[in-house]
Amino acid sequence: MKKIHIPFFLALLLVLQNVYAMDNTQRKNTVILAGLLTNTFAISNRQHLKACETQWDFGYMAGKDNMLYSDTLRLGFMRCDMDTSDILPWGIEFSVLPTGLVSMWNTSSGSYGSSLYELGFVPVGQFGKAIGPVFVDASFGLGPDLISRTSIGHQRKSTMLQFTDEMGIGISDLKKRVRLSLTYRHISNIDIKLPNNGTNFVGMGLSYRFP
Repeated sequence: MKKIHIPFFLALLLVLQNVYAMDNTQRKNTVILAGLLTNTFAISNRQHLKACETQWDFGYMAGKDNMLYSDTLRLGFMRCDMDTSDILPWGIEFSVLPTGLVSMWNTSSGSYGSSLYELGFVPVGQFGKAIGPVFVDASFGLGPDLISRTSIGHQRKSTMLQFTDEMGIGISDLKKRVRLSLTYRHISNIDIKLPNNGTNFVGMGLSYRFP
């Protein structure tokens, strides 16, 4: 089974490289599809979920979308692990991580305002595997979002209700205490009302799980 470790890790890197080489429309469609498929996987295999446990995670992510920047605080409060021994190959694990986020966006360009605040909730589905001394994961999530104003910089969003979709990869220690991640987030109102200028943040994040 150890021969699978390197191909699994390289596969994650290949997927990530292809995703970030896409334009924003392709990324948006990919992240939405990935989130829907992950949610479908979790729901269709819910009988394999173990009892959820309280787990506090605190993280920070710095994101960028052209001239728009975000500083995001993330708080996880629960972890729901799944018994994947009969579902996924190669010892891949799967967990559901309900996550809340608070973010401040800011920009120095455009005529629609220089800042806004975002409040969201994202149930994140995380696939992962221990590879040598580290734990490597791929995470996907989607959930509802609220923003404090409907325009910023060059973007008009029409509604305060938004939806956030995300995907990324992370690497952590085997105890999953400290995690470094690269994440892509798409925020839009799924055309509830036009105009609907989507925001696409790409950024690095660091999180810590309290014992």
